Amino acid sequence: MDLEWKIPPVWNAFERNRGRAYHLALTTVVAFDNWLIGLDLLKQGKDKIHTPFEVPRKGMHIGAGFWGAGRGYLTHHLVLDRGAVANYQIVTPSTWNASPTDRWRQPGPYEEAVLNTPLLEETDDPKQFKGIDILRAIRSFDPCMPCTTHIHSDAGVITREVNTCACGVDDDGG
Repeated sequence: MDLEWKIPPVWNAFERNRGRAYHLALTTVVAFDNWLIGLDLLKQGKDKIHTPFEVPRKGMHIGAGFWGAGRGYLTHHLVLDRGAVANYQIVTPSTWNASPTDRWRQPGPYEEAVLNTPLLEETDDPKQFKGIDILRAIRSFDPCMPCTTHIHSDAGVITREVNTCACGVDDDGG
């Protein structure tokens, strides 16, 4: 079967979800192809496919890794000082997408998505307004904003939970 997805002239919540569905089909084919390559390597007896690595023990080193994820790019940033991790940061796709307008006045992806979004919700009472059209636009990015952080230390595991709606609206409508 042939599938082709073309960038639509109007980008909205529906098109982001459609694009995600096509992306799922593509990544499934890529994963299956890589699985077949792996099986072929095993049949050839090539079962040791790794690169030996030794952690550098001298000096300071900086590294970064980038990976295309379902929501966008995931980046890892590392500072290694004499073989020990001095700093490690992960920037998730949701963090990139939720970024505000930058110094060049370019809006972040969420912000750009809600600009000029038609509001179809009707109410005469502003307190009853839920902002469903704005929520739909932002949630079409499938944001991964609620998080729990586990910190491992000599004192054990410290857990910090931050659970907020990525849209700024609580479940109780407040």
